[in-house]
Amino acid sequence: MDINDRPDPNYLLKQIKKEEVRTSKGKLKIFFGYAAGVGKSYAMLMEAQDLKKLGRDIVIGYVEPHDRPETMALAHGIEDIGVKVINYKGVTLKEFDLDKALHRKPDIILVDELAHTNASTKRHRKRWQDVYELLDEGINVYTTLNVQHIESLNDIVESITHVVVRETVPDKVFDDADKVELIDIEPDELLNRFSEGKVYGKDQTRKAFSNFFTKNNLFALREIALRRTADRINYEVESVRMSRSQITVMPTSDVVLACISPSPSSARVIRTATRMAEAHHSKWIALYVETAKSKDLNKEDRDRLNSHFNLAKELSGEVVTVYGDDAVEQIIQYAKFRNVTKIIIGKNNKNPKNLFHLYAKDIVDRLMDSNSYIDVYVIPNLDFKKERKNIIKKSKYKFNISKMEILIAGLIMLITTLISLFIQHLGFNSTNVIMIFILGVIIINIKSRGYILGFICSFVSIFIFNYLFTEPRYSMEFYDKSYLATFPIMFVVTFTIGTLTNKIQREAVNSSRREKRTQILYRTSKKLLSATGTADVVSIGIKYLSRLLERTVICYLGQENKLSTPFIYTGDNGDRDRTLLSKDEEAVAYWTFLNNKESGAGTNTFHGAKGYYMPLENHGKVLGVIGISCISESLKPEQKFIFETIASQIYIALDREILAETQKKSNLEIESEKLRNNLLRSISHDLRSPLAGIKGSVSTIIETGDLISDSTRRELLQGIYDDTEWLIRLVENLLSMTRFDGGKIRIKKETELIEEVVYEAVQRVSKRSKHHEIKVKLPEDVIMAPMDGNLIEQVIVNLVDNAIKFTPKNSLIEIKVLEDKKNIIFEVTDNGMGISNDILPYIFDRFFTNGDKVSDSRRGVGLGLAICKSIVEAHGGRITAENRVDKRGAIFKFNIPKEDRDEQ
Repeated sequence: MDINDRPDPNYLLKQIKKEEVRTSKGKLKIFFGYAAGVGKSYAMLMEAQDLKKLGRDIVIGYVEPHDRPETMALAHGIEDIGVKVINYKGVTLKEFDLDKALHRKPDIILVDELAHTNASTKRHRKRWQDVYELLDEGINVYTTLNVQHIESLNDIVESITHVVVRETVPDKVFDDADKVELIDIEPDELLNRFSEGKVYGKDQTRKAFSNFFTKNNLFALREIALRRTADRINYEVESVRMSRSQITVMPTSDVVLACISPSPSSARVIRTATRMAEAHHSKWIALYVETAKSKDLNKEDRDRLNSHFNLAKELSGEVVTVYGDDAVEQIIQYAKFRNVTKIIIGKNNKNPKNLFHLYAKDIVDRLMDSNSYIDVYVIPNLDFKKERKNIIKKSKYKFNISKMEILIAGLIMLITTLISLFIQHLGFNSTNVIMIFILGVIIINIKSRGYILGFICSFVSIFIFNYLFTEPRYSMEFYDKSYLATFPIMFVVTFTIGTLTNKIQREAVNSSRREKRTQILYRTSKKLLSATGTADVVSIGIKYLSRLLERTVICYLGQENKLSTPFIYTGDNGDRDRTLLSKDEEAVAYWTFLNNKESGAGTNTFHGAKGYYMPLENHGKVLGVIGISCISESLKPEQKFIFETIASQIYIALDREILAETQKKSNLEIESEKLRNNLLRSISHDLRSPLAGIKGSVSTIIETGDLISDSTRRELLQGIYDDTEWLIRLVENLLSMTRFDGGKIRIKKETELIEEVVYEAVQRVSKRSKHHEIKVKLPEDVIMAPMDGNLIEQVIVNLVDNAIKFTPKNSLIEIKVLEDKKNIIFEVTDNGMGISNDILPYIFDRFFTNGDKVSDSRRGVGLGLAICKSIVEAHGGRITAENRVDKRGAIFKFNIPKEDRDEQ
């Protein structure tokens, strides 16, 4: 068996894994219809009765209680586990009881209406999720589904029926089902069922006829259901076909394959394939087989081949290029792989008088002999005479042999002759001499292109052997009649082995070329995956394209219906020009961007342009335009394939970066909105309370200033002062936090004296700590450290304020400063109520407050400790909080590095 006919091992592994999963899970069978009333529940219950007679453990989990006597009669005799009654907002609902089904665990359970939405009190929102849980427990499930409930068809159904279907199931539920049975009847018969009241009551039937169940709607829904079922069957057929030991064609649907070449007749082949595909409502593929001779195509043939590719794309065909010297073998293999049913090819029109064509079969005959299941359509070549003249001209050109090849062949023949003379001188017989000449011809075939030089050297080797090594020597005569057979056999063997060697060498060159291209594509893909940012993606992509194709590459990104400043790259051996940056070329690129179509050199649009331009698009979404210089010549088919492949990878990478950037902006907006909401929620009360206190105190002084005592006035003014101080600290914290969030805080580190920083902070809180005792403990040695003194003061102030807030009056607050080899350590200790273990991990989070434990009316907005954390981390330190072990209270610690790590 040919290795190319073997199935894909990766596909087989995936199938094996799927089977392993399926063996442990239950099986899902869907009774599928195009509308209510076609008989899905009836068919499901009928099969359930048959299975019960066979002794299967089958129960009813839920069957929709239709007013259909014939359907409900089929439920008789089958165990029913009952429904779950739920009272929801005064309405009694009957739902499928999942827990009871799992406890009962039958072999098969019937669960009607797969797309049903469960009551909000149930475990799963959708019934199909209940079914999946049953399958995971190894229970087989039979269920029903209508076509309008498949998610991907929801919009189509709405456009046809003008009715929005709310209850849907994901496509994967339908696609992954083990069995789908289509329940189908004629729409006229279904309408008769409605008229007879077998589906709905009279009032419901009247509404159904006027809305959803019109005859046109039913015909359309039926067609959609049939097509969806056919798609599923095609997928199953393809799976079976790929998993067989040999890939064969299963003509379940027509696929047309048009074989094209540089011949002018290929345009007619393409048009014929298009008409045939339209007639059979099928897809078609344009296939080009690239051989070793393809690289010798002249400019006229390459341009014609490109025009055929463009024509195929314009006519909505899929263009595919395969590689190999045996065109028939490649065509048949690809046709099997793509399940092709019809092959269209142009007639070869071989010359029967040509000696080589007396035994060689025509390509059409070989295609017919190679398969018995694909139809082959032959298109006459109307331009045969013109092509024949061109072929003769080309063949004359191809028979030219370079002087270097002639020199090498002559040198090899000389060395072969000298070795043969030496071998004969040593006494070896003529058989050894013949083998040496055969070896020489093989080497000549390896060193030369084509078969002509090897063919000539085969004749020359026979003449040399006859002249130097047969009796009589030094003449073309021979006495031994056995040489009449030796010489022809020697020629045939020499030429055959040389030809096979040349063929193997060409195959090796093709394999090496394919391997190189695969490596480059892999390397490009790997680099693009690691790229960050759109500029990096484009730069990497065009750099590899330019180096690979040795041409200038340019790329524009789309920005609100306009093109960005171009990215351009010229490889070491590329076209060193700035032509692609001209206004005319930019206009061509802009047209490509607006119209989402390729243009430029080698196309029918702006064919006079100096570059070929292609949109970076997928599913109509255009991200930009990429172009390549075609000043010297248009892109060859292989080059165009590489260009399109890398361009698609650039698109994927760009799309990924754009999505990431969009997500980042979205997250930032969400975070900003969350911050704003938290801020407004947090300060709404805290601002109102002190402002109300200030307003009340000022109002009292204004209205009763002459009546109140001096002590009362001082008390009111002190309250105004305290509230104002609190508001100032709140605003400072808000400003600090917004500056940190906006990245506007700059740490200006200077060598500061720790003692001064601490005492300055204590001085700032002295007015608020009248009812608390503050002690400062510093090392005896003078300590200096790089820091932003003002910000570290703010950290100490916020920590002391926090201690004042959460400790009773007359409490002790200690500020300690320690040092080790690398850090200065600050500790703020109190003897208050301590920190609950529940909130300890969250106290440094923004807007986190513990207002119920605050000793006064102003609980704060939860920014003080968050700001401390931001400042300390900006200095390269770390802040923590913990409860004291031996006594009541809490300890807040933070460290500042002795050395400025940013400068190291």
